[in-house]
Amino acid sequence: MLLARLSWPYLLSDLYLEFGWKPECVSRITNTLLRYIFNLWKDLLSFDPERLTPDRLAMYTVAIKERNAPLESCWEFVDGMLRPIARPIYGQEAVYNGWKRIHCLKYQAIVAPDVIIAHLYGPVEGRIYDSTVWHESRIWEILDAYAYAPDGTPLQVYGDPAYGINEHLISPFGGASLTEDQREWNKSMSKVQIVVKWCFKEVLQLFTALDFTLLRGYWFLQLAYSILWQFFFIILMYACITPKFPNTLLKIII
Repeated sequence: MLLARLSWPYLLSDLYLEFGWKPECVSRITNTLLRYIFNLWKDLLSFDPERLTPDRLAMYTVAIKERNAPLESCWEFVDGMLRPIARPIYGQEAVYNGWKRIHCLKYQAIVAPDVIIAHLYGPVEGRIYDSTVWHESRIWEILDAYAYAPDGTPLQVYGDPAYGINEHLISPFGGASLTEDQREWNKSMSKVQIVVKWCFKEVLQLFTALDFTLLRGYWFLQLAYSILWQFFFIILMYACITPKFPNTLLKIII
């Protein structure tokens, strides 16, 4: 019943016709199950050191390097996901993204080469910069503690230029006058970074109810009173706890 509700923006009356339960019962059952799953698995969204061991991180770096990536110490990719919402009546400025020129909420995900999400943060207001979301998520503290190869070498997460560069974070070369080698380096890393976009696309294709702007906008206006934001967490946790795509990077990057 919960999967049916997420697969398309059905009305509760539609699910009543399908399952034979009154709309209020459908709402109660799906919301209760959603809360249960969220509370059971939410820790997986905040980096799992028991699964993401130094040996596994090293395996990720090898998989990325084998796809002709010039960076040998990259183990995952970070990116933001903007989800459009209907224009709010109040507080429009908080959720307006000037770059995309839409009202939206933003999520930040760190995705491994096998399309398993290692860390998820959000939602936050759409106007917030990626670098600000990175610091608010405090993922850098987790990386300082766990993002190392078996020999103690620091490993990096690769992101867009907005994220900056430090011991555990690296970005492409920026500026208007790049050399040919720098442009080629950026191009090679961009080909493997697409795994993040592919993960977002897969989630929205599987659970179409989250990709209807007007309906989602109405729900998000009631964010303080609703648990819809957990829908995103549950669905993205689906990628965390289900290793559906073994060696995915080797398959989707050409």
